[in-house]
Amino acid sequence: MVQFLRLLERPDMKRFSFLIAWVYLLGGTQPAWCQNIEDDLAARIVSHLGAVSERSEHFHETRDLAVLTHPLSSSGVLVFRRPAFLKKETLSPRPETLVINGDVVSVEREGHTRQILLTENPALSLLATTLRAPLAGNVGALRHAYHVSANGDLGAWTLIMTPLSEQARKMVREVVLTGRNNAVETLKITQTNGDRQTLMIDP
Repeated sequence: MVQFLRLLERPDMKRFSFLIAWVYLLGGTQPAWCQNIEDDLAARIVSHLGAVSERSEHFHETRDLAVLTHPLSSSGVLVFRRPAFLKKETLSPRPETLVINGDVVSVEREGHTRQILLTENPALSLLATTLRAPLAGNVGALRHAYHVSANGDLGAWTLIMTPLSEQARKMVREVVLTGRNNAVETLKITQTNGDRQTLMIDP
């Protein structure tokens, strides 16, 4: 015990002990400067994505639903044009077209088209923000709906988003977006009930 106390009296160990005490006083939380770095990385990732004004990419989607024993798979084309046009055209297994243009959502299925205003449907409004805001480089809109954190760097990154409002948390538990440079690779939405939707963009 005496030897241990003498060890702590060494200048280098005193500095180490001070750091331990400092972390303890912070309650083990992440220092503010680390959070600022994460926030800055998230903003740079979203800004980098927004530098691409138009995209047209093939996707494969998997839905894992608690009520089903097997996942549902589909594929199609995802089109985005700044500032607020997004079309998700499902080609297989059944044709379906979802268009979000401004504040209007159009769903075409089996020859019938239905239009919905985002202001009248909170779930669709959250989905529109989730899909469009990163591609538009609109970090403000994203942070209005989500707490956003980031891992990695611009070469290979992950955005983790958790809803801010109580209403949104009743629908979505977490959204994880991964990619490289200004290209999105996967979008994974985990709903509050445990259902998962994974959208994979073909390279």
